[in-house]
Amino acid sequence: MACDIHMVSEEEINKQIKEKDYVIVKKENYSRLIQIAKRKPVYVGKQKLYLDGVIGHPYNSTFEIRGGDLIKSEQKSKSEFLTLEDNELRDNRNLIDDQTSQKLTKDEIETFKAEGLSGEKIIENLIENSSTFKEKTHYAQAKYLKKKRQKYLNYVKILKPTTRLLAEMYYEQGPMKICNLRIDSLSQMLNMCNVRHGGKYIVVDSVFGLMVAAVLERLGSEGSIIQLYLEPGPVSSYRQAVNALNIPSEILEKLLFGLRLNEVMNENLNPVEWVETEVKENCEQNTSIPMEDNRTESFEKEYLIKEKEKMIRRNKRQEEQKKAKAILKENKMDGLLIACKHHPKNMLLKLLEFLSPSSPFAVFCNYQTPLVECYSELKEKGNAILMNLTESWLRNYQVLPERTHPDVSISGSGGYLLTGIKIIPTT
Repeated sequence: MACDIHMVSEEEINKQIKEKDYVIVKKENYSRLIQIAKRKPVYVGKQKLYLDGVIGHPYNSTFEIRGGDLIKSEQKSKSEFLTLEDNELRDNRNLIDDQTSQKLTKDEIETFKAEGLSGEKIIENLIENSSTFKEKTHYAQAKYLKKKRQKYLNYVKILKPTTRLLAEMYYEQGPMKICNLRIDSLSQMLNMCNVRHGGKYIVVDSVFGLMVAAVLERLGSEGSIIQLYLEPGPVSSYRQAVNALNIPSEILEKLLFGLRLNEVMNENLNPVEWVETEVKENCEQNTSIPMEDNRTESFEKEYLIKEKEKMIRRNKRQEEQKKAKAILKENKMDGLLIACKHHPKNMLLKLLEFLSPSSPFAVFCNYQTPLVECYSELKEKGNAILMNLTESWLRNYQVLPERTHPDVSISGSGGYLLTGIKIIPTT
């Protein structure tokens, strides 16, 4: 008897959601970055969910929320396809919003919910009992359906994180958390600095690692990034967006190197020798922990394991810093990108020293004045040309037949950008 065996390729496996992957859970206009873990509750808005049901399914799948669990949804809501059946031109001039067009009462709708009627069925009942729905224009119908889906449908979509999705998600959650760095400003910085496969770049990033993640996406598997972080603490706290991309650790260790900015500003670029015997001595000291009455043997083992993990992370950071300093000392970096909450002038003037001649730089700031000071200083010193100070501005457009117009509600500003090319000043 013949038997068909479907061999799952590596590409197909990479498209599937796995445990410990970071995913973006999107529900209507709300999205959140979450790491997949079995039987670990997470909250999307005010709703408590378990993400076990998404493991093994492809990204961009839609799931229905049932009792806190996610069940794969095989078909879209029928209400998404409800439109006028003819091409007759209509308008809304004769429609009067007097709260009487809907025949169903609030109590009847609540009864539907109590009976366990699906959100799709509730929307269908609302449409059937609306005396004005069929008289509305296509655009008005679409707005009506979107509003009702947002209220009654209980679906979420699991997306694979990308820099664009992460930038939009962070901006929705609070623009000032990422220094008002909008997706268009981020794109301009990557373009102005000619970020490409195999390049070497310095990145100063205090926007959850979003700028670093964007550069990593363009590098692919070749190149170098020196990430300069501003405050003390574990490197992971500055790489939230980087971790979200689910890049294999062997590639990250090859491409990304972290270093404290103050070490560069203080010209402390001598590689730190990390002595392996120090780890061994500390381990030996930890093995002789005095036991207290309430400390069990298992607690002691757990404590030693945690201490060993701390030492391994510390050793890894030291090695990373050593490599970063060695790369910077060559003074052959291909570009500089700065997006941080501090005044950029001093760091910009210092970090330009590590760029190759004719290499580009881009500095983002939420305010204009700091960049004006940078522009004036660089002009005076004569170590940059083709400088431009611009304001990022973006406006979305609604595109519909005979109804194309810009969106009324937009963000006021996407911040300011200073770009230019480094040169060696003539003496």
